[in-house]
Amino acid sequence: MLGTVRDRTLEAVLKYGDKAKYVIKVAIEISEENENKELGDFSYKQLIEKFNELNINYDPRMVLRALEKDYGIIQTTYKSSNQHWWKFIDIEQTKQVVFEENIEEEEPEISLIIIQYNSLSVKEIEKKLMFYLKKPKLNDIDKRIFSNLAFDLLPKIVELYNRASQMEETYEIAENLRKIISLARRVSMRISNEKDHGKGFHKEEVEREDYNANSLRLSNSENNF
Repeated sequence: MLGTVRDRTLEAVLKYGDKAKYVIKVAIEISEENENKELGDFSYKQLIEKFNELNINYDPRMVLRALEKDYGIIQTTYKSSNQHWWKFIDIEQTKQVVFEENIEEEEPEISLIIIQYNSLSVKEIEKKLMFYLKKPKLNDIDKRIFSNLAFDLLPKIVELYNRASQMEETYEIAENLRKIISLARRVSMRISNEKDHGKGFHKEEVEREDYNANSLRLSNSENNF
């Protein structure tokens, strides 16, 4: 998971909107009211009860799952057949987001970097580049696909890297992008080396053929003499 808890909370709220804000705010309120946190900061049952008090008719299961699995904002601390408790990873950082106004306008560049990074499918690109590095021999289709990546996608990755590397909040994104750039360079070097090797092999074969032809002519001349 990328960024700080604050960054991830911001991203979750940007994606799920008021639903995420309501769930997080109510969970924080419950956490602050709970004197005994042996099982966790809040439970699913407590959330539903608080929602009913506020006349909010909403099942928070989907948002809770996303907050835990996708964004790492909360963590399960206890679960049984009839209870589910969570704790906040960093409740203070989460508060900074959900109790601020106009969070969409607060740090738009950071949000944009995160959104663009998530749209790149970086893991798939990394997997493809590693495949090219490990494959015994690259064929013409492989080289064509890599060329498209180098000219169409890689400039966007470099541009995003340059922006992400300027901010502490997106440092981890920058590091992941730099890894992609490094892998792409290694693939390009491999393709270049294979071309050079092929040319050298061809030149060697031509020189060998010329030598054999000259030897044959010399041999014939000696016989004629």
